[in-house]
Amino acid sequence: MTKIWVVMLSIMLTGLLFGSSGRAIDKIQESRIAETAREMVVLNEWVVPHYNGELRLQKPPLTYWLTATSYKLFGISALSARLPSALFALLTAWLMFVWAKREINLNVACNIVLILMSSFIGLRYFRSGEADTVLIFFISLACYAGFSLLEATSKHVVWLLMLALGLGFLTKGPAAIAIPLVTIVIYAFSIKRLSALKSLANPVGLTIFAVTAFAWYAWILLMMPDIAQHFFSHQVDETFISGTHKQPIYWYLAHALDFFAPWSLLLIPAGIWCYKNRPLPKLMHFSFIWLGVVFVLLTFTVNKQTQYALLLLPPVVIFLGYYLEVATGKFYQFNRVIFWLLCVAVLVIISVAIRKQGLAVVLATPYSAALLLLMLASLLLKKMLNVSSPKLPVLIAAVLAVFIYLFSEQYLTKDAANSDIKTLMQVAGAKAVLYQAVPGDGAVSFYAERPIKPLTEQQMQVLAGTQAELWLVSKHKPVVTNLRLSAEVQAGGWTLWKLTKSP
Repeated sequence: MTKIWVVMLSIMLTGLLFGSSGRAIDKIQESRIAETAREMVVLNEWVVPHYNGELRLQKPPLTYWLTATSYKLFGISALSARLPSALFALLTAWLMFVWAKREINLNVACNIVLILMSSFIGLRYFRSGEADTVLIFFISLACYAGFSLLEATSKHVVWLLMLALGLGFLTKGPAAIAIPLVTIVIYAFSIKRLSALKSLANPVGLTIFAVTAFAWYAWILLMMPDIAQHFFSHQVDETFISGTHKQPIYWYLAHALDFFAPWSLLLIPAGIWCYKNRPLPKLMHFSFIWLGVVFVLLTFTVNKQTQYALLLLPPVVIFLGYYLEVATGKFYQFNRVIFWLLCVAVLVIISVAIRKQGLAVVLATPYSAALLLLMLASLLLKKMLNVSSPKLPVLIAAVLAVFIYLFSEQYLTKDAANSDIKTLMQVAGAKAVLYQAVPGDGAVSFYAERPIKPLTEQQMQVLAGTQAELWLVSKHKPVVTNLRLSAEVQAGGWTLWKLTKSP
C-alpha cells in the first residue's frame, strides 16, 4: 500500500505545489483569506477577524485560522497561504481512497484519487488558498461517517459525523450541514434504515457539534451583538435571497463539461453504463444520492459560482472511478478513444504555447523541463516499485491532465503568473499616505504588509481637502472633482494614482 501511495503522491504533490510559490495572490476570494489571516498574525487577534483594517465577520473563521497557523509555521507568503488547501486536498484523497477500497476494491480507490487530483476544477481550487477545499473535506468526512453509521460499521462514528458537521459549518456555513444530513436521510430511507438515524440524538455527539459549530458565533454575538447581527444577516441575504452572482437555473448543468474536464467526457457514457448494469455497490448508490442532493441545492441557490461546483466533485469522482474499472465492451473502447484524444490535446496545447510565446521562450524556461520530469516521475516510480495499482492507462491520463493544467496556467491563461499587484506594491507600499478604492482588495494590503484602507470617492474628496497629497491604488480611474489626478506607476491593470489639490 505504501508503494502505491508513493506513486500517486508523486503526481498529486506536483499538481498541488508545483509553481505555487511563484503565482501572486490576485484572485479576490484568495486575497481576502490571505490578508485576513495575515492581520490575525500581525495583530495577534485570532478571535475577531479583520480585513484591510476593518472587521470581517461575514464568513466563519476556520479557514482564516488554518492559514494564520500556516503563516506562524512557515512565514507569511503566497505558498503558506495555499498550504492548507493542499493539505485538505490530500486528506480528501486519502479519505476517498480508504472509503472506496473498503466498499469496492483497490483499483477503484486509486482511480478515484487520480481523477480527484487531476480534474481541472480540483486543481483550480486545491492550488488556491480558499475555503472550498477545506469545506469539501468536511462534507466528505460527514458523508463517510453517515454512510458508516447506516451500515453499522461503528457505533461511535456518530461522534465523527457531528465533528465533521460542526467543523464544516465553521468553514463555510450551512451547506456543510445541509448536504451531508439530507444525503444521509435519503439514503437511510432508500435502504429502509431510518431507525438508525436515532443515533444522531447522541448527547456526546450533539455536544461536539454545538461546540465546534456555534461556540465562536456565540462569543461574537455576546461581545458585539449589534455589529455581529449586521454582518451575519448581510451574509444570509447575499447568499440565499438577493444574491450577487445570479445565473440561470440551468447554469451548473450547462457548464458540467467545463467544471470536470477532462474527465467530464466520460460522464454521459458512465451514466448510461451504470443505468444498464444495476444493481450497483452501496457506495455508488450513496454517491448518486449525494450528487443529486448537491445538484438540487446548488440549482435553487440564488448565488451560482464556479467554486460552488467543487461540491459536486467528490460524488462525481466516485462515480467515474468505479466506471473506469468496470466498463467493458463498447464503453471500454470509448474510454480508449478519450485517452488518445487527451494525448492529442497535450500536443495541441504545447503547439499553441509555442506559437504564442515562441519556441525559444518555452524551451529556455526551466519550468517546462522541470514539469516534464515531475510528470514522468510517477510513471518511472510505478515501473521501479513494480505495483499493479493504479492501472497504467488511468495513471497516464492523470499525468496528462495535470500537465495540461499546469502548462496552460504558465503559458496560456490570462492570469498565468499574474504578479501585477505584487509588482505595483513594491513601489506603492512605501507611500505613507496610501489608500485603495472601494470595495478594496486584500492583495493590496497583503503585498503592502499593512492594512490599506478602502476609500469611497466622497471620502477621497474629504481627505484630499485636508492633506497636501494622497496616494491611491486602483484598477479604475477614480472620479473626483477639484483635485489633480495623475497616474504615477502602472502594472498591468493596476495603477498608483497621486491625488493633490487643484491650484
